[in-house]
Amino acid sequence: MKYNYFLFDLDNCLLYIPNSKDYFDNILLETLKQGSTKQIPERSERNKFWFSGNNYIDYLKKWGTNNIRDFWKCFDEIDFEYRKILVQKNEILLFDDVKSVLEEIYDANKKLAIVSNSADYIVDFIVKKLNINKYFHYFFGLSFDKDQSIAKPSPLGVLSVLEKLKYDPKKEKAIMIGDSIVDVYAAKKANVSACLIRRDKNKYPDGYGAWEYNPDFVIEQLNEILNF
Repeated sequence: MKYNYFLFDLDNCLLYIPNSKDYFDNILLETLKQGSTKQIPERSERNKFWFSGNNYIDYLKKWGTNNIRDFWKCFDEIDFEYRKILVQKNEILLFDDVKSVLEEIYDANKKLAIVSNSADYIVDFIVKKLNINKYFHYFFGLSFDKDQSIAKPSPLGVLSVLEKLKYDPKKEKAIMIGDSIVDVYAAKKANVSACLIRRDKNKYPDGYGAWEYNPDFVIEQLNEILNF
């Protein structure tokens, strides 16, 4: 393995969430309904929200949600309650290949971290509940009382983690592995390699040619990164 640092997204990369598009859309809907939303937007517009980067605020204001802090606090609380139930029912769980790959990378004395757009306390709960915390040197998650502009596709989360881990780009190599365009963009903006894992074979059917940043690697099984 030529890489010294392996950064992982959590949801749909390491963690299986059943019907994840509906899962997160349902949380968004419930959050909007509990807020001061004027009118619930159509699904097509809600889908754009997830890929809007820092422009997500424009969507929320358009929908009548002006208190951004309260929106994310409510969203995270609903997400956390859903996850606790689904983890208990063994419906949210690790993909089968995760523990063996993490263990091999860890045993090779590489640095491992998670960079997630989920709330920090949710990340902490998941990694401990599913017994993978021992493999990671750092976890990065968001918080409703922090600036949400650091969420991927911003590179700030990736850069923050690498700084914490004392990464030296002149001597070492780092790679970000995730299932989404936002993971790829965050990695490339941070000047590290980007690996897109296609757990969902139907995701991004048109490929990546139109993306501003392309992944350096595209894999279908996590153990493929052991060859990097």
